[in-house]
Amino acid sequence: MSRAADVLRGVRAIRGEPADLDEEKLVRRVARGDRRAFEELYRRTSPWLTVRLRRRCADDQIVAEVLQETYLAVWRAADAFAGAAAGGSAVGWLWTIAARRLIDAFRRRAHHAAPPAAAAPDHTSPAAEDAVLDGVIGDEVGDALRRLAPELRAVLQAMVLDGLSVRETSVLLGVPEGTVKTRARRARIAMREALT
Repeated sequence: MSRAADVLRGVRAIRGEPADLDEEKLVRRVARGDRRAFEELYRRTSPWLTVRLRRRCADDQIVAEVLQETYLAVWRAADAFAGAAAGGSAVGWLWTIAARRLIDAFRRRAHHAAPPAAAAPDHTSPAAEDAVLDGVIGDEVGDALRRLAPELRAVLQAMVLDGLSVRETSVLLGVPEGTVKTRARRARIAMREALT
């Protein structure tokens, strides 16, 4: 049985079938319209992506919608990744798409759920991420994070909470990599000063 499996694996490798390719190669094949490569990419990455989205959003319906929108965007725009500079991570690219779709979903939800201006309360409630940080991070660290400028906090959230690289954070926030590095350095200095 294992001999047959080895032979089958060898035949697939010779044919270059999707199961034997890494994610970057799968995306490049998706860019050429390869449905099997797309199915394999989905099979490999959707469980991980679902877990990652659920860390940011507890609403299963929103997570499902974002997942669907993400893979639709991957199918439609795989050539954007395939044409990008070498060295990019397909998984990072996928997360960047999903994170943007999740932000869009939050904005749509807030827009539709917003009360009329006359009924709006005078005080503002904390952002969803701030509420999560309150429950996860101690008072001292949470206070220091909340005092950071929004652009510095966004970099820390992307790089520390989401685990994105400098390049991925740059794409997610729409700023140059050098700006991401500078903001990350400024955020670390500000946090260090606040906590000492």
